[in-house]
This record gives sequence, structure tokens and C-alpha cells, in this order.
Amino acid sequence: MTVYKKAGYEGLLYYGSAGSTAATQVTNARDVNYAYSTVTADITTRGDGSAPPIEERIAVGRKLDDLSWSMVEKSNDTTLSAMKAAAAAGSLIALRTKAHGSGTGFDGDVYVSCKQGMPLGDAQTWDFKAELGPADNRAPQFNA
Repeated sequence: MTVYKKAGYEGLLYYGSAGSTAATQVTNARDVNYAYSTVTADITTRGDGSAPPIEERIAVGRKLDDLSWSMVEKSNDTTLSAMKAAAAAGSLIALRTKAHGSGTGFDGDVYVSCKQGMPLGDAQTWDFKAELGPADNRAPQFNA
């Protein structure tokens, strides 16, 4: 029997150097979120004046709405250390998401920001948020 539905843990996140597709799997990630959308502009016209105009829109761009994830604080996690360092330095990194092993997702270069959580009754975490960087080295892909 083939199973087509996917569980959250089957989603993949990869990290790497800006300018190339990320290839190092981030196994310490949890709660990965990815969203993109179309930017539109209003092209509504007055019409012949016999009825109120109907709003029309046209696509003028695409944008990364959300690419975020959490990681558990682990002192020996080199990927976590590299991401925290990139956030502190304002450096571009490559990120790649996949819905599952053969699935599609984001592929591009981003800046990351991070926030540390130290809840009293839970594990220490780092929450990361990515912001799309310039496409100088390679164009980002939203469904690669």
C-alpha cells in the first residue's frame, strides 16, 4: 500500500554556503515553516459607469512570506553554531527545504535572525527566521 500523506518529521531542511544549493541536512530542526505568495497590483478601471467597477489585480512579483524554524540548544551542534554566527555577522547562507525526501520547497540565499528561548520548564531553543537576500549569485526558487 502506498502512503501519500506526509508527517511533519518527513520535511527536510538543509544549510550551506551562499551561492550554492544547501547540502548539509539540519537534523536538529523542529517546527519548520515555509510560505510564499504573489505580490499583486490593482488594475481596476472605471468601466462605462453603468455599474460599480470590479476589482482586478495583476501579478507584479513574488515574495518569501515566512521561512522559520527552531533548534534545540546543543553545545556540539556545528550547524547551530554556524547559523548563530551568520545571524550575528549579517552573512548570507544557503537554505533548502523539502516537503519530504523527493518533495519540493525553497532553495536560495538568505539572511537569518535568531532569538534564544530559555523557558523554565522546557529545553533551551533558538528560533530562526530567514529573509531573502540578493539574487546576485543565484535566483531563489520557491518550488524547486
